[in-house]
Amino acid sequence: MPLELLQRLDRLARNLTPLTLTFLLVIISATPLRIPDFGPVAPNVGLIAAYYWGIYRPDLFPAVAAFAVGLWQDVLIGTPLGMNAMVLLAIHWFILSQRRFFQGKSFAVVWWAFALIATAMAALLWLIAMAYHARLLDATPAAFQGVLTVALYPFLTWVFARIQHAVLRQA
Repeated sequence: MPLELLQRLDRLARNLTPLTLTFLLVIISATPLRIPDFGPVAPNVGLIAAYYWGIYRPDLFPAVAAFAVGLWQDVLIGTPLGMNAMVLLAIHWFILSQRRFFQGKSFAVVWWAFALIATAMAALLWLIAMAYHARLLDATPAAFQGVLTVALYPFLTWVFARIQHAVLRQA
């Protein structure tokens, strides 16, 4: 193989890293754990990824990636098709519109904003689920999912930052 082709393949692999990593994390988060009632409260890793990559590498995580991850999440966890896709597209749009605000801010500010967004998205997903099922649903699982998502954000941000530094610095 010519060197130029190998370089193109390397660049393509690096550019697909955020999307591939996000798809893998969604698979892991949807994997059944033998923990009773964990599924409805599992952290929304797609939301964390869309938020992080939207701030730090929107060139490698465009709207179509957010939509694809949301559909993938819907298929794996059994939510109505398009529910998470719509939410991740909304997050993507919001982050892109506010990206200048987030640039250069401390981790605490970015995490605080994420906590607000994750809380709003958990409430929105709960409302959509109630509309879909046409009945009142208990808000406790949605609240726990929001809390777990916010709590997991620092760890996944650390992982994403390490990957961004190691793999994507040349992309």
